[in-house]
Amino acid sequence: MGSRSGEEQRLTIALAFVDNAVGSASAYRDIKADMVDALLADLQFHGTIAINALDDPAATDVEGLYLTVTGLSAEHGDDGQVGRGNRVNGLITPGRPMSLEAAAGKNAAAHVGKLYNVLAHRIAHALVDGGAGLSDVSVQLLSTIGDPIDEPALVAVQVATDRRGGMDDDAIRTTVVEHLARLGPVCQQLLAGEVAVF
Repeated sequence: MGSRSGEEQRLTIALAFVDNAVGSASAYRDIKADMVDALLADLQFHGTIAINALDDPAATDVEGLYLTVTGLSAEHGDDGQVGRGNRVNGLITPGRPMSLEAAAGKNAAAHVGKLYNVLAHRIAHALVDGGAGLSDVSVQLLSTIGDPIDEPALVAVQVATDRRGGMDDDAIRTTVVEHLARLGPVCQQLLAGEVAVF
């Protein structure tokens, strides 16, 4: 997953290591560091690369590291059966920004693909319905695994207006912050089946 904000670039890579090829926790960390160095050199990338961001930096054994028997995340319950189905807004829009996450069937308390889809949809509706003359709004939320879900790594809002003026940046920011602060209740509404996700 990649993001760029101004000149700041970041790549986050989830890469399961095959356990019998890694001798120790320190060897695991050395391999990760070597991979980051190789990627920075090969990609001529000027930014930050994080591999397996959820790893415990203090791990001394297999606990807290992304180790697998086969190299597949399926061993950890990520079997992809939900797939890439219907979007929260009911549309499949290959010519416009969209998520490839299917919101149905995912964990309603912690899966950012589900939560951020619902939240982005609500933010976009709040901005369009805010009476500022916005005719089109795209909201993209990006997480970093391991960080609190109400603190996204990036929030990108694109707007188009149907008249001069429109909503200013501060009002957009306020709307986003207000909705992020209400993420807890959104989780509860999803758990209660009160929110349609397709």
